Amino acid sequence: MPVYPSVRDHGIELCERAGYEIESADDRRTPTALATPTRDAVGLVDAGTPRPVAIEPLTEADVGPAGLVPRFAGALREGRDCLFVVPSTESTGTTLTQVVATVLGEPACVADGGPDGRHFYKGPDRVPLSDGSYACARATTAELQWREVPVGEDRPRLELGVGTEVVAVFENVDALAAAERHAFQYAYRRADDGRFEVTAQDEVVERFPGPTVMRRDGYAPVPMPLVPEHLFPEDADLGRWAVCQPDGGQQVLTAAGLHAWS
Repeated sequence: MPVYPSVRDHGIELCERAGYEIESADDRRTPTALATPTRDAVGLVDAGTPRPVAIEPLTEADVGPAGLVPRFAGALREGRDCLFVVPSTESTGTTLTQVVATVLGEPACVADGGPDGRHFYKGPDRVPLSDGSYACARATTAELQWREVPVGEDRPRLELGVGTEVVAVFENVDALAAAERHAFQYAYRRADDGRFEVTAQDEVVERFPGPTVMRRDGYAPVPMPLVPEHLFPEDADLGRWAVCQPDGGQQVLTAAGLHAWS
């Protein structure tokens, strides 16, 4: 889904008005544009010293945890603030700027950060297993929930739940990086003929022509949770973001609130 030129251009115009020089990038692995502050630049996030800004124009499909958090983490790893530019549309009565603020605001980049343990957003990557397959579950993606569970003075346990049922358990969030096949009841892999095989233990229980049919029949690939300490530098300031939209004029929403660049 292409980014509307008006979305990208709005972010560039705002940065230029605030005293930044713009360098565009066609490489999809880098920000669509990089704004470098001049001597007279106004700080994007706060009134302090301006920093380089990664301008990230988004489509409607990008405005969610899986699209936002990895882009934001990439900007911070490069020592940049991040300006998200969203289309001027609403989703179920909520503006896309509000969606961005909800995902990136407190608790930063997690669905819930309460005393009973964090609930994580689902990321774009899938959980690889020790035998070369990928984890899946007899559920829909929406039903899957990664959460931490306190266990005394030890680090919280990581659980994958489907409603009230726990379908996978790990010692902590770091243990997921080397998940064994036996940690999940179901897994899937691409067979030599190109079909997708779902296995339970070592037995093939279903075969599908592709992932869409596999999901339709009730087997969802398990997404990796978005764990902030796995994505962001240790000393990262998770308030270094802003979001705007073309219909908002010069208004920019930041972690500190709404302000306008004149």
